Amino acid sequence: MAKPAKTRATAVNNGAIPYFGQHLRVVDHGRVILPVEWRPAHSSMDFIVLVWPVTKPEYLLVLPPARWEVLQKNLEGLSLTDQQAAMVERLIGSSTSMRSVDTYGRLPLPEAAAKSLGIESEAMLVGRLNKFEVWNPSRFAATLANPDAQLIATALESIKL
Repeated sequence: MAKPAKTRATAVNNGAIPYFGQHLRVVDHGRVILPVEWRPAHSSMDFIVLVWPVTKPEYLLVLPPARWEVLQKNLEGLSLTDQQAAMVERLIGSSTSMRSVDTYGRLPLPEAAAKSLGIESEAMLVGRLNKFEVWNPSRFAATLANPDAQLIATALESIKL
């Protein structure tokens, strides 16, 4: 039986594209090709790319516009005189870049950030529902091989799955 053809993303859940699965990709001239089902139906889309977590970088976190707006709204409520808030904004702002997907579905990675994370010849794209991550494949495999069971259990309990 033939597999159904993959098509560009169809927006669901208030217009958001769902990012599912793991996809190994070649890094070509600093760009990765997004899976067809992750590409916006219209020509291009701007993504916000952050080195994440900011205190112990492991991967690139890629936020579509709607998810970036949520983060910005959360930060907007912080006081301008709050030094902790300023530190968080500084860390996020200095490790963030905006990237546009081209008409071929290629996402350019921030060069210095990708190199510092070992994302050079291959990248593992990992869906996280309303956002996705870009990992060095070996680092991602090591992370999967050593999950923190207690952290997972606590997280699942807190979201009431």
